Amino acid sequence: MLEVLFSDSEKGLIKAAKKYNIKNMPGEVVGYIEKKTTKAESEKHFEEKAVGGNHQDIVNIGFLLDIGDISGEIDGNERQNVFRKVWGRFGFDNKEQEQFFQDQRKDMEKLLSAAKDGIPIRIWKSSAPYSACGFYYVCHLLRNIDCNISVVSLPEYYPISENETVEYSHWGEVDAGKFYQFLPFEKQLTNIEKRIISDRWHGLMEENAPLRAIINGKLTSVPEDFYDFIIMNNLPDNNFIMAKLIGKLLGEYRLCVSDSWYALRIEKMIEEKNWLLLKIRILHIHMEKF
Repeated sequence: MLEVLFSDSEKGLIKAAKKYNIKNMPGEVVGYIEKKTTKAESEKHFEEKAVGGNHQDIVNIGFLLDIGDISGEIDGNERQNVFRKVWGRFGFDNKEQEQFFQDQRKDMEKLLSAAKDGIPIRIWKSSAPYSACGFYYVCHLLRNIDCNISVVSLPEYYPISENETVEYSHWGEVDAGKFYQFLPFEKQLTNIEKRIISDRWHGLMEENAPLRAIINGKLTSVPEDFYDFIIMNNLPDNNFIMAKLIGKLLGEYRLCVSDSWYALRIEKMIEEKNWLLLKIRILHIHMEKF
């Protein structure tokens, strides 16, 4: 079975999940708050298993498809320009950028080969915009290939006890040893469903909006200033560090908008010399690590 995810971090997690062994995991420490946990509570904490399968049978279709031009080739010049725009602030040189797209091409070719060879495909998707876009794109890519596809959809909330639930916004927040718990959510994707989703992606390609976001559970084309109101509503009255503001936005809103996109929009506001300049002075224009 070939596992399909939509970011490098998620790919790494499922790779660890496939060969997970709690005895071999480094740095596993149980923290105690106020009182020491009981043996039963400790054992429950480590109720973790491997997903199983070959840890090489994983691909990342992570082209940042919620951002930028999607009208042309998925790894063409338009998409590479999007990558440079979003990630350029981190100092990726041309060689590193080309390596990123080479890796993406290899994973895409691996997915196509698996589908044509009759290898079952399992997609791990969430409601994060980049993941939803990746899922739509994969359905479009495999539209005319008769293949076995199943989907594991990440629930927004997952119960961990009678009185507790954990909230997830994307697969990168799930511990490697807990991926197996979501296997009961796996469902087969029918050919009709695949065609419907493929048609929706084709419609998004034709609209070719600057952004795609989840609105009322539906992947929708939106303008590039779609998230600007969040920035404006959270601007401090006094001087601030951009990284701290973005960290607050990421933590409080959990929309799976990248920190780079927030930074780009703030800088765009400054460049356009709109009312934002009258309200604040930026201490640190460039992103800082959290």
